[in-house]
Amino acid sequence: MGVRVDLHNHTWFSKDGMMPPGKLLELARRRGIDAIAITDHNRLTKVKDPSIPVIPGEEIKTTKGEVIGLFLNEEIPGGLSPEETFELIEEQGGIAVIPHPFDRFRKRTALLLRISPEELPKHVLIEVINGRYVMDRFRREAEAFARKWNLPAVGGSDAHTPVEVGRAWTEVPEFSDLEELYKHLKKGRTRPAGGYSPPWVHLTVPVLKVLHRLGLLPHHPI
Repeated sequence: MGVRVDLHNHTWFSKDGMMPPGKLLELARRRGIDAIAITDHNRLTKVKDPSIPVIPGEEIKTTKGEVIGLFLNEEIPGGLSPEETFELIEEQGGIAVIPHPFDRFRKRTALLLRISPEELPKHVLIEVINGRYVMDRFRREAEAFARKWNLPAVGGSDAHTPVEVGRAWTEVPEFSDLEELYKHLKKGRTRPAGGYSPPWVHLTVPVLKVLHRLGLLPHHPI
């Protein structure tokens, strides 16, 4: 393992995000992240930057919780079943990630609290470290699950605000381009690392949602 890839981040195009894409990428570079995924809620935000590889992704709300699709070409609608969502990710040649799988403070969006392991696709990554965890037990549960089912474990900041960027990441072997990074992730050459943001960041969510409703931040309808 050699370089840091952050697989879970939001811009102000998420209904609870604060940062323009350029600010997110700038902070990631400054904090030692070598590649980053933008995973806005139910929106595929495509950004190219010569100074850092950017993975096109989306955090998709299914009928039973959230799924992240990485390396997507087209936006996937929310509101579908997990099975339909996994299928659409696979059809695009993307990679599915299960974010914050055992976070009981996010029961509506923690997918593995509502489906069985047998319902997961063959190739899926488990987010073991999420920068927004407020209890380390969630990490331990996800870690044990990934180990039991022999699934690759990853980490992501789940950043919505500047202070959260680069808190958690996935270590992978060095790569020369996104295609090689894709192969590392697909083959499970991953190791989660990093830690957590301060718990008070959760207090920003209702404020950011109000700002979006008032039209004070760019917002993609969900």
